[in-house]
Amino acid sequence: MLQRHWFLIALAAVLFAGLAFGPHMAPTLDRVPRDVVVALVMLLPTLTIDLWGALAHRATWIAAGLASIINAGLAPLLAAAIAPLLTTDLGAGLVVAATVPCTLASAAVWTRRGGGNEAVALLVTFVTNILSFLILPAWLVLLLGRSHPIAFSELSLHLLKVVVAPVLVAQVLRKIPAALRLITEHRLLLSNAAQVGVLLMVLIGAVSAGAAMRATGSGASFGLVVQVILAALVLHGALFAFGWFSSRAVGLAYPEQLASAIAGSQKTLAVGLDIALTFGGLAVLPMIAYHAIQLLLDTWLVERLRRLK
Repeated sequence: MLQRHWFLIALAAVLFAGLAFGPHMAPTLDRVPRDVVVALVMLLPTLTIDLWGALAHRATWIAAGLASIINAGLAPLLAAAIAPLLTTDLGAGLVVAATVPCTLASAAVWTRRGGGNEAVALLVTFVTNILSFLILPAWLVLLLGRSHPIAFSELSLHLLKVVVAPVLVAQVLRKIPAALRLITEHRLLLSNAAQVGVLLMVLIGAVSAGAAMRATGSGASFGLVVQVILAALVLHGALFAFGWFSSRAVGLAYPEQLASAIAGSQKTLAVGLDIALTFGGLAVLPMIAYHAIQLLLDTWLVERLRRLK
């Protein structure tokens, strides 16, 4: 139990610590180079992606294309429709959560656990991350530009540095035999190190969110948390369902259906927190809630769908 769900337990502990003891941690965390942390979080798990192996089958391409459209196209539009039901900062945070690319670690692991086509998750992760420097700023300018000043070129360059460059560097390193051997031998270590980096970003986000929540009062804060959880649950559930049923409609088999549902609906936490922090402390809450929900809900869905296949 502990070995299987250690990240969820650690996520809850780090979130609580950041919200409860933020004022004591803030001076130290302010000195953490966020760009470096995010870049490492993107680099380390991407080292394990065998991109060329993911390109072998036609069904993989179809499923990956469908999931990429859902992840990068449908998700922001659906989030924008839900956002007006939340406060301004929380709505912005939900839109940010919906615009960031697919996460590698949980998308691939959950797909594999359910007997799905893991290559689809790998390909969607690569495509959405590589194109994020164009897609993410464009959506934010379109959906949030009226209420928040967004510098497209500045954000695009930032994503090139912390997302695209690490992903490309990882693929180059995999072409070096000695580096590939080390990556293969230390696959679990690389994955765990990336997860620790994600937890550090959650801690930074929780400290910022805690400061904003203390300013609203405890009663208002509880109501905000409930709203965020419900909004993230509706968004993720809708995207998962759309990926599942649309892939069935185009004739894909169970392995590709499951992969489309998971990769089309999952989002990367570190990048989302990095961007959300620029929109204010409360804006990080939807990203944290979304990530926790995608882990919990997808665990239940994957187990249920695997039994029904």
